[in-house]
Amino acid sequence: MGALLSLGTLVAFQVSRPEPRLVLPTGLDSAFILLPAVVALGVFVVAYPTFMAATRGDAVMGIVAAFLVAADALMLVSFAIGDQVVVHPIGRSLPLGIVAAAASLPVALAAALVGQVTAPFGFGHSAGIRSAVAGAVVGLAAAIVVAYTV
Repeated sequence: MGALLSLGTLVAFQVSRPEPRLVLPTGLDSAFILLPAVVALGVFVVAYPTFMAATRGDAVMGIVAAFLVAADALMLVSFAIGDQVVVHPIGRSLPLGIVAAAASLPVALAAALVGQVTAPFGFGHSAGIRSAVAGAVVGLAAAIVVAYTV
């Protein structure tokens, strides 16, 4: 599910700018382009396995597996489409899927950490909701920070 939702980033990038699409716009335009992937990879792939897991170990392994599958699918589609964006801090052009996956990794880690540390069992409804809320807050902040630095 996270992989399908994160593909909205690629669709938004295709529709939002005419050819050539080489540079992400600086500011909130870029944040809105990156936000579907950051939320999908940083929130949904963490909250759902945590919510549905039977043990803490299942929750953690589910998070890792879901993030890797969703990020790989996003990067694969990004490579297939061929959209490259210029990342100014490193001075290179990268596929948009790699930029989105890199921006969502800290979000997923923060959401997983909050769900595991603040909930008594580290899995179940309470941990899943805490992960989703923390991921949403951190995801919005991460999308805005990445939008102004890329």
